[in-house]
Amino acid sequence: MLLGIISDTHNDIDSLEIVLSIFRERGIKTLAHAGDITSPRMLEYMAEFDCYIVLGNGDLIDTDVINWKASVLGMRPVLDKIEFELSGKKFIMFHGNNVPMYREAVTSEKYDYIIKGHTHHFENYMSNRTRIINPGAIYKHDESSAAILDIENDKVEKINLDEY
Repeated sequence: MLLGIISDTHNDIDSLEIVLSIFRERGIKTLAHAGDITSPRMLEYMAEFDCYIVLGNGDLIDTDVINWKASVLGMRPVLDKIEFELSGKKFIMFHGNNVPMYREAVTSEKYDYIIKGHTHHFENYMSNRTRIINPGAIYKHDESSAAILDIENDKVEKINLDEY
């Protein structure tokens, strides 16, 4: 199973459409968004996917509206963190600006994957038995990126959006 991973869209619809097109071409049906949607409208573009989405620091003003929009679109609630399981693997996702939450998740060693955002920089590394993934930010800035996780093979592919 492939999981499309994005973060920090910052209301950049053009970049979001590019990355979602890549995900469609690859047959990806499930999407993880690690926060900073910054506009409820962004959910309309992602609604075709089975989405797991968390709030970022840029979403705090519109939390109620984002969750209302998610409900209208039949999507899961958008929370500070979310735990889920795919292909028998345990995930936790949060934006990444909550350092105690991050430390607790890493030291617990109960997750196969931690997905986070916030820094706008791509990361893919192991901490003991847990793979930590930050897809970077998709909005146009120094280096726009996303990620695709092949869960069965534990492989992470960086998608450099500056090439599109």
